[in-house]
Amino acid sequence: MIIRALTVFEREAVRKFYLSLSPDDRRKRFCCTLSDDTISGYVDRVDFTRDTILGAFDEQAKIVGLAELVRGTEASEMAFSVRPDKRGQKIGTKLIQKLMLRARLCGIAKVFVMFLSDNTPMRRMATRAGMALSIVDGEAHAERELQAPSAEELAQWFMEEGLSRGEYVGTLGMVGSGSPSTRSANTPHETLQALTPAA
Repeated sequence: MIIRALTVFEREAVRKFYLSLSPDDRRKRFCCTLSDDTISGYVDRVDFTRDTILGAFDEQAKIVGLAELVRGTEASEMAFSVRPDKRGQKIGTKLIQKLMLRARLCGIAKVFVMFLSDNTPMRRMATRAGMALSIVDGEAHAERELQAPSAEELAQWFMEEGLSRGEYVGTLGMVGSGSPSTRSANTPHETLQALTPAA
């Protein structure tokens, strides 16, 4: 499982992932059911420079989970979504752990998640992450104070980021080239397509 920070050049991959969600999954991710146009507008406003968007990728280099960290003045909000067929594989747990470390690296002192009370997977993720949980009028709120990272954690983050990008490019190459016997048959156009970020 490759988990890495996404860049502005992968905005369309984020859009494709969110648009592929069912109405119920959209409701759980955004706390309401959103139309395609509304989701597309939301993705257009995502700030890849200020905020952090983490993507979890499968063996085909396709996004199977997204995590967002939106910076705030007193606390920063996190949000998560995992593709239905990939649930139950601890992808959400890995995303929340990595996103909270990212928040600490950015000097963020508190993070929170807001979600519907019937979103059991999100509630479990928040509890496992040590977040304090409260529920009011069908909406849940989980938060946690964060400590500054250690030098070891800083080194680990940057090392893993470098490795994950290398693994991602390697995976794209394998997906695009197929078996060793057919690799030399790829045209330049096919190779370029293989290196285009997938959703």
